[in-house]
Amino acid sequence: MHSDSNALSTYPPRTARIGVARHAATLIAATALALPSIGVQAGPASTMPLRDANNDFSPSHTLTAAAPHGVRGLAVRLVSQTLTASPGAPAKPRAVVDPVLDSLMNGILERLAISEAVARTKYTSGKPVQDTPREQALLDSMGERAAQFGLTSAQARTFFRLQIEAGKLVQTALLARWAREGGAPGEPVDLATRLRPALDRLGTSLMHDLGRLCALPDDPSRMARIHQARERIAKTAKLEALQRAAFDEATSGLCLSAPPRIWTLSMAN
Repeated sequence: MHSDSNALSTYPPRTARIGVARHAATLIAATALALPSIGVQAGPASTMPLRDANNDFSPSHTLTAAAPHGVRGLAVRLVSQTLTASPGAPAKPRAVVDPVLDSLMNGILERLAISEAVARTKYTSGKPVQDTPREQALLDSMGERAAQFGLTSAQARTFFRLQIEAGKLVQTALLARWAREGGAPGEPVDLATRLRPALDRLGTSLMHDLGRLCALPDDPSRMARIHQARERIAKTAKLEALQRAAFDEATSGLCLSAPPRIWTLSMAN
């Protein structure tokens, strides 16, 4: 049994400002203002070879993304790792500072990176960001599987609700920018056969990592570890305002049975 004593009252003081950041980022997306000021400006193109649906390496499929840094930069590195089994030289492993939280935090960033590829596909197809049946199916599935990872259903559903909302924040902002500019960079990747299966595989990994975190004693030291890992990994990834708002939202409900009130109010607006 995992308690929720690490709710909003014990959150680091910085989180009092997160809701403002998310609201500002959402407002920017809604009004289609210039997103370069929040770190999603175009940069040099990078091409990532992808596998096709039967796992055979196919150089004919590429995903081009502008990637100076932040989540956009992570899209080149992390989406490539998720969707590609290239026989090239292995990437240099990152130094692990916290064996429990590093994997979880980097998995959350990877999910946000995939959200950019989802946005690119939705821009091409015209599909809306909101997909209520898909979201509900994901939440139900994770809630049902939670016990396998030592989690309560409420903890799993809260965590993935915040992953969904953070991903939609990124998608909304990017779609607004691309609509204003008249086009999206790169080539779309099929949502049903490639991106969603990648998200599903990542979801299992995230559940495993979240279970390890929530198995730790629910005390101030756990909250301190979460805060330290969040700040360190965000700094390493060079996240800017939009990406940082999404990352903070995605990491705000770790081991909680309900979203922190600051996000509950934000999602209702």
